[in-house]
Amino acid sequence: MKNRELLIKITYLLSLINTATGAFLKIVHFEGARTVMTIGIIFTVFFILSSIYEVNISKRIKRNEKIMWTVGLICISAIVGFVYVFNGRKRIV
Repeated sequence: MKNRELLIKITYLLSLINTATGAFLKIVHFEGARTVMTIGIIFTVFFILSSIYEVNISKRIKRNEKIMWTVGLICISAIVGFVYVFNGRKRIV
């Protein structure tokens, strides 16, 4: 259980850092920016999928809240991911 929490936090932070760094490097037309951004997007997809799985197997929250978390993680993963990792996960898992 503790390993899954650590994994989700690490993937969220790595996705945020790599995507932001890749975007900055793309703006300044730096070589390798596409690779950094791709790695960030892969981490983001992994974070979203693992978080959605965790939300949907939870027995602590109702169906409508599961739908809310799922849609939020898909549409605005950076903001909802922050809320999920640092606040909402304690109540869900």
